[in-house]
Amino acid sequence: MKSLILPRAEIGNDESAQDLYGLGVRLGSYLQALAMILYLYGNESNYGKGLKVASGSITVSILASWFSYAAKQEFSPSEAIVVLMILMSLSFPAKYTLLNPRTIMGEAIGVITLLLTELGTCAALLWTFGSLVHSLPPLGTPNVVFFFSPVSLTGWFRYVALVYLAVDAISSLYVAYRMVRVVMIAWTAHAAGRTEANAAERDAIVNTIKWSQDQFALTIMLWLVWIFSIIAVETTLHWNGLTPLNDLRSPGQLIPFITGVILLIDSVSVVSREFIPWYTKIMVPIWSAGFILFYMYPSTFHDYFDDLWTFNFNTQATIYATSYLS
Repeated sequence: MKSLILPRAEIGNDESAQDLYGLGVRLGSYLQALAMILYLYGNESNYGKGLKVASGSITVSILASWFSYAAKQEFSPSEAIVVLMILMSLSFPAKYTLLNPRTIMGEAIGVITLLLTELGTCAALLWTFGSLVHSLPPLGTPNVVFFFSPVSLTGWFRYVALVYLAVDAISSLYVAYRMVRVVMIAWTAHAAGRTEANAAERDAIVNTIKWSQDQFALTIMLWLVWIFSIIAVETTLHWNGLTPLNDLRSPGQLIPFITGVILLIDSVSVVSREFIPWYTKIMVPIWSAGFILFYMYPSTFHDYFDDLWTFNFNTQATIYATSYLS
């Protein structure tokens, strides 16, 4: 199905294109989801620390904007679906962190943000396929979505999606109930002045979550969902003739993109410590001192730091590198 040939100003909503699914937002989400998957290959006992809050805070803020646009009917159904697909690609790996009971203690806020994301995304999808596909203005789009081929949001796919989402809503409520129980277990330990779960509490968390512990199968599923989400988002944008903001210099695009890049670098570093013997001895001190960044982007450092600080920074980096390479 070919996209409608209309001027860009007549296709979609420029504000939602900039705020919710611009190039920086999409790339940042993809990179953050990729980083969360790569963290799986690091230290198993530490996987998930901080990721709940990092993912949940982003998804909750985007969901709040999504509901605002939907209530005011300021974007098209295809744009609404695109944003929700981006959110799911980011929230799905974050939910996997609940399988590690060691990292739940002290992260009750992170679990709550995951809970809000789970319920909010479920409600948004039901609202979209239940009524928004008809009530939202098309804004020049043919209102098609990726399902291995372009399918109409108002055709048979809508009814299939509603059946699936009804079942998913029931399961989401059960997942939400289990998340609340996990928070209560964590809060009990926190009230007792402990930051680590004891054996009984870890067993209670595992029995409460009741998700499959087959890490290989779940890891494969994470990769497939990540790849499918990227294909679905990008093809849906293309088929609907949507060309969101591609200027990464905009703060709204640059911030999520840089966040994704930093998380990806950190995840690669974590994995490297596990599988590359010489990485910890050589690369970690060099990265920490900023040696590589200084010589790759000297002009950037000179723009933000004075000459004296830069000289001292360069000296310390050289000392680190020399001591570990000698």
